[in-house]
Amino acid sequence: MNSIAGKSNENRYGNLLIGIGASAGGLKAIVEIVDLLPTHFQGALMIATHRSSTAPNVLPSLLQNYTRLRISEPLDGDKLSCTHIYIGRPDEVLTVEGGEVHIEIDPEHIRNLDRIDDLFTSIANAAGKNSVGVILSGMLWDGVDGLKAIKEAGGTCIVQTPEDATFDSMPKNALESVECDFVGTTIEIASRLVELGAGRNCQ
Repeated sequence: MNSIAGKSNENRYGNLLIGIGASAGGLKAIVEIVDLLPTHFQGALMIATHRSSTAPNVLPSLLQNYTRLRISEPLDGDKLSCTHIYIGRPDEVLTVEGGEVHIEIDPEHIRNLDRIDDLFTSIANAAGKNSVGVILSGMLWDGVDGLKAIKEAGGTCIVQTPEDATFDSMPKNALESVECDFVGTTIEIASRLVELGAGRNCQ
């Protein structure tokens, strides 16, 4: 029995937990989605992107211009909070265990191309049916294995329509490899996330 299927539901994170993965061309898509989420969105979002480890971390300050949700660059061991967006620094691998954020430093970018998979797989293990994986614009295969883990855990798999993505490789690879629950433009994805959060009250 694998670790996802065998994990007790009693130990799952009880709130909606959304992982958003993007690479080349994904910044625009992330902004468009975040901009449409309501102030009291009943879920936590964790964002993983491919960035140079030496690049300045401009994503948090940029997104803050488009949302009233709280945005954090978390520390290792921080407790997850709803109506909150978590963004790792460019040299960090962001994952979650139970209700806590975990961070590993990757200054040489050895794990950069698996960063989305690492996050999504941890979200699947932590949240089970409350897990959501969103694949946006980007190149190559990162996110495919993570989406499979979320699907296996009973969560929701969402992919940006390839025609809507600046770079369609990641969305196409995800769609070819995983039976996804929803495919749409960034506007449609935001609407779907709002639907998933509707009627929830964060624990």
